[in-house]
Parts: sequence; structure tokens; C-alpha cells
Amino acid sequence: MIRNLRPFTDLYEVDDVELLGLDFKRAESENVGHQDNYPKFMKGGDTGVLLIHGFTASPLEMKPLADYLHAQGFSVYNARIAGHGSDYTYLNMTGYDEWYDSVKYGFFVLKRNCKKVFVIGESMGGLISLMTCRLNGGNGAVLLAPCIRIKAPLANLTPFLSRFMPKLPKLGFDMQYADIYYNNWPMAGVGELYHFTEYFDGLIEDMDMPLLGFQFPGDVVVNAKATGAFFDKAPSSDKTYNQFPKKDGQTHILTSHFNQYRDEMFAEIADWLNKRGA
Repeated sequence: MIRNLRPFTDLYEVDDVELLGLDFKRAESENVGHQDNYPKFMKGGDTGVLLIHGFTASPLEMKPLADYLHAQGFSVYNARIAGHGSDYTYLNMTGYDEWYDSVKYGFFVLKRNCKKVFVIGESMGGLISLMTCRLNGGNGAVLLAPCIRIKAPLANLTPFLSRFMPKLPKLGFDMQYADIYYNNWPMAGVGELYHFTEYFDGLIEDMDMPLLGFQFPGDVVVNAKATGAFFDKAPSSDKTYNQFPKKDGQTHILTSHFNQYRDEMFAEIADWLNKRGA
């Protein structure tokens, strides 16, 4: 079901401690266990960066980038999206409007402490990043393999299939990553993600903000051609899209150590933020 997203309720006058407390309580209500899967604010300079992880992931996915940017002097808020970092059943009970709404606490913590706020999202987090900037006056978005379009050919059937199967196992899932990712695909959640991409598709021409993007051309999770088409179509006069060379070792999770270009990507993000945060 398609639902329109609205600007966040204005929380600028709410104290930082209370905003963090509200975000923590949301995580506690979904039985988040791992401490690093709770939202985290790291105060730095006047340029704020809101980090948003991907579908079935957790804040741990963005921790390498969070630590790097904080060391570079940025104020960083590593957000947790509703339904994530706990058990896949919670993700089957949330919608993309709730995912988007999840980042409001971190956004206003940064607004209260920084002169400018940028948003960085991995995969599904890329869509949330764009909507957060578009509807709430963010100063720019960095997209890491954004989920403009799901690559799975039967993704459009998941809203129907979820009525009969609550989950599908992730084939070949490595349990060493169980603290970061769910080892099942929550089918109702996948259906919501598909609806999110449908909703966003009609808004591309509204994305008039500074944009920076990265992706492998052979991404097996999301459609890299759709990302390229998005950057072509977005009306922003300040946009850069980087496709890594097509080599062995491609990965969808660009913050992972499996991305052999991660260090160069992190440095380019920091440089881009510094130039636009000045």
C-alpha cells in the first residue's frame, strides 16, 4: 500500500538527552540486544552527518563509516531503523513510513548541534536519506548502493507472497554477521520495501539537493542501472555518481571490508562533506 511521507514533527526545541532517550526507548521496545545496535550520537564539529543503514541490517553496518567521519571532526548520529537490529518478526510489522520516521530523533539532535546536516544511507537507507533531505531541509545526501530498484525479478510479488510465508532464509548466510543482519528475509518487510521504491519513483524529479553516490555495476541486490538513471534524472546541479570498476569482490554493502575501495570512498565522502559544510 502506497503512503505519502510528510515532514517530521518539529522536535527542535526538545532537549538532546530527551531525544536520545526517546530513540533508545524505541529500540528497547523492540528488544534490541546488542549495544552497538542502539542509536549513537558522537559530537564533533559544526557539520552533522546522519547515517542510515540498509534493509535487514543494523547500526553496526554503518559503524566503520561513523567512526571514520567522527575521527575527521564531524558530528555523527548513527541511526537505527524501526524493525531492525533485533528479530526479523519486528520488520514484518513495520512500514516504510515508520522506517522514515525512525530517523527524526537523530536528525533533530544534529540540527540542534550543527550548522548543516547531511544524510548518508546504505541501500534502503539511501531512499530514507533522500526523503529526509527533501522533506526536512537536509543539506545533501550521500547514497551507498541505493535501493532505487530491487534487482530480484519477483520483488513485485512479495506483497502477495507475504500472506502465505512470513520469511525466506538467506541462502549462504554467514552466522558471523548475525549481530548485524537478519538471517531471514521478512517477506512482509520486503513487500514494504518494494512499495517504498514504487512511491519514490514518482518523486525523483523533486530531488534537488547536493548528491554523491557510489555503487558496483554488478550489484546483485539492487539495480545499478536504475541508480545511474536516477542520477541522470535528478534535477540537482551538484551531483556526482561513482561506479567502481567491475572486478571480482564486488559487494552491495559498501561500508564492509569486502569493498576494496572502501578507504578511498570514505576519504571522498569526507572531502565532499567538508567542501559543502564550510
